[in-house]
Amino acid sequence: MMIFKIISPFILLALRILSILIFLATLLAAFGGKMNPTYFTFPALFCLAFPYFAILTILITVFWIFKRKIILSAMGVGTIILCLTPLSVAFPLSASKKAVEGSQTFKIMSWNVLHTRDIRKPEYEGNRAIEFMIASEADIIGLAEMKNFDEELTGVPEDLKEELFKTYPYRAGLNTTDIKVLSKYPVERMDFSHPNDYEQYRFDFFRISFPENRILIVGMVHLFSYSLTNEERKVVTEIKSVEMAKTSLNEFKGPIRSKLSQAFPRRAENASYLRSVIDDISPEIPLIVCGDFNDVPVSWTYNLVRGDDMRDAYAETNFGPAITYNLHAFYFHIDQMLYRGPIEALNLKVEKINSSDHYPLLGEFSFLN
Repeated sequence: MMIFKIISPFILLALRILSILIFLATLLAAFGGKMNPTYFTFPALFCLAFPYFAILTILITVFWIFKRKIILSAMGVGTIILCLTPLSVAFPLSASKKAVEGSQTFKIMSWNVLHTRDIRKPEYEGNRAIEFMIASEADIIGLAEMKNFDEELTGVPEDLKEELFKTYPYRAGLNTTDIKVLSKYPVERMDFSHPNDYEQYRFDFFRISFPENRILIVGMVHLFSYSLTNEERKVVTEIKSVEMAKTSLNEFKGPIRSKLSQAFPRRAENASYLRSVIDDISPEIPLIVCGDFNDVPVSWTYNLVRGDDMRDAYAETNFGPAITYNLHAFYFHIDQMLYRGPIEALNLKVEKINSSDHYPLLGEFSFLN
């Protein structure tokens, strides 16, 4: 008992210090997206883990309230209050909506489809990605990591390929890029985009013509990735001992951190150019910008692209956080769907098909006039 009484104050002191560090880390993660990663990448790394830091802060705050420690409880509550705005996009407290009676609605899917390869069921005789697209009832499908249709769909059963093209008779996108659009309505690629990242397209814009002379512009994006190899991505999932944890930490300090430090500024450059294109589009025209941002809500990239005029379809129609990347325990919300103009988001689902390393987003919208 005497030993416990001696150790207990040290444990409590350690918990106090740890709590304060987590509160500070939560604030950095919440507001690190206000700092341009071109000059300082450290806050951008914390942004990735914001939902996890927020959960820890809430749990720790409840613990100190239960322990009746007024100062630490107040610090925790204060941290949560300061983070309410970023929490509203990372932890939304919303619900799906119903369309106004008589309004025209449409569904749009956004998916980094990984060339329609099936990383979990490579032996599957059909093609789960194509089958899901057909069954989704989406009117428009924006795809990232999808190059020339003929080349990408080699090996797909002919009847399945025919059904896909029958369901989506309109298709657009350059053969030299990995961004494509499938549509049930006439679609044309616009001239808003050109290679802006070492001769690579990071986004492309398309004009869809709906019945009743309605027009929708869709910007499909695939911003600069972290370029990690499969081995580097396994550093988290392979931590099964103290030694493996040390090895993983060394890798994070070395090549992985180097790649991350390069990725954030490159993606910031992509986002800056993307935002300039958005600014050139009339705000009176319905616009959806969606796809693989490779960055989370509250990040610099997200904040820059969203600006003051775009709305987040997920944050407006969902309750709780989301995960859109599903491999190697890098469980982050890096696929987004933003919009503006005379349309309204009714719901947005993160579909749980895992043929790709990304889950697809399937949103439903209505035209407002």
